[in-house]
Parts: sequence; structure tokens; C-alpha cells
Amino acid sequence: MSSHLHPSDGGDPSYAGHVQSSAPFALRIEPIQASWVRVCVEGELALTSSSVFELAVERELAADRDVLLDLSRIDFIDSVGLRAMTGLVRTAKANGRRLSLSSDLPRHARRLMEIVGLLPFVPIAHDAPPDGSA
Repeated sequence: MSSHLHPSDGGDPSYAGHVQSSAPFALRIEPIQASWVRVCVEGELALTSSSVFELAVERELAADRDVLLDLSRIDFIDSVGLRAMTGLVRTAKANGRRLSLSSDLPRHARRLMEIVGLLPFVPIAHDAPPDGSA
């Protein structure tokens, strides 16, 4: 079972469908094994979508799930998207949960995360999901 979220959904993770929004964005949550879920993001992780993304991942972390972020299909990430990522690192740590990035991270997103110093705090999973030794 997976969930789809769009900015116009009001952040309701129980909503499963496709809704048009002003910016291309979609989010899907998939259980992958044990306590892990994969959060797949498509389109732009920017001003209009970052809060939906952050809320969805925070809910998974609060529900005692570890999160593998699959950003392989993002076209763009801005400073608001990076701020959301930084907040999620703190939330995961506060909840005692693991947050990892899929190894399919686009080059532009990887470079931005390197520049702001985020990558040391979000391990890149070379095998999905991570082996649990984080």
C-alpha cells in the first residue's frame, strides 16, 4: 500500500490520488521492510511542496518508522527544501529513528547537500533499505 500526497491535499497522508498543483510535485510512501518506509518524491522540492514533504516524513518518524528518502525523481530543490531536510535530520535524531537517502540522489541535489554540509548527517544507503547498522 502506498500514499500519494500533493500540496493541495492539505498534507493528509490518507489521501491516495492525483491532484493538479501549481508546481510539479508528488510524494508516495511505501513500506519496504520491518520498520522501514520509502518516501518517494517527484518534481520540485521547493517552497510550495516542502511543508507537505516535511509533515509526511515527520509523521512516519513519529510512528516509529525509519525512513529511506528516495529523491531520485526530483527536478529541483531550493533552500526551503534543504531547510526541510535539515529539520528532518533533527526530528529523526530526537525520535531515535534512522533517516537515509537513496543512492540514486540526483547530482544537483547531492551537490547542494554537500555545499550546506548536510550529507554527513544523512547517510546514503547503497543497498535499500540500510542494513540497520546506522
